[in-house]
Amino acid sequence: MMAKLVPCKACEKEIAKGVKKCPSCGKDQRNWFMKHKILTAIGILVVISILGSLGGNDTQEQAATDTNVEVEAEEVAEEKFYKVGEAIVADNLEVTVTVFEEMEVIGDPDFLGKKASEGGTLVALQYTMKNISDEPVGMFSYPTVSLLDEKGTKYSSDIDASSSYAVETEIDNSKIFSDLNPDISVTDTAVYEVSKEKFAQGSWYVQIGDAKVQLK
Repeated sequence: MMAKLVPCKACEKEIAKGVKKCPSCGKDQRNWFMKHKILTAIGILVVISILGSLGGNDTQEQAATDTNVEVEAEEVAEEKFYKVGEAIVADNLEVTVTVFEEMEVIGDPDFLGKKASEGGTLVALQYTMKNISDEPVGMFSYPTVSLLDEKGTKYSSDIDASSSYAVETEIDNSKIFSDLNPDISVTDTAVYEVSKEKFAQGSWYVQIGDAKVQLK
């Protein structure tokens, strides 16, 4: 079978299809890609690399987004509120809020007692602390105990009211200047003065270290 003839790209004489050069004028009949195979191969690799990189970035961004969503979901899931009477482990101590009560007057206001200010109420707590470690624990290692509203506002205790409440409840075994030895438990008190109207609304908590005990 006779080979198919095509015109030369330069002199237009008929030549066999597929020959590299024209027998008459010597013109190279190959296209640019066939004449520069190495450059063509490099170009293809560069394009593939760019496309792969773009796809990889999208995948990484999606993976990062998915990870953030998972972390946020875990944080929400891990949020736990303890109840009055439940023990909380705070470093080397086991802390338990045992009593919660709302009061207008503590003791005798005329003699070392405390009466709530106008529009206020006294939120009184009793809590135990037990050293669950093998070493004594000093007062500076005790967790901070704060009253917390649902907006996250922290309230510090009223020192005078707390002392009056300790006297009224006859709780006098708290450690102030001495260490709490292993396996020993003590009971302490804390009283907070807050707006009576505000305390009647929403949720309130006691924050002990990083843990929260829901009061109402």
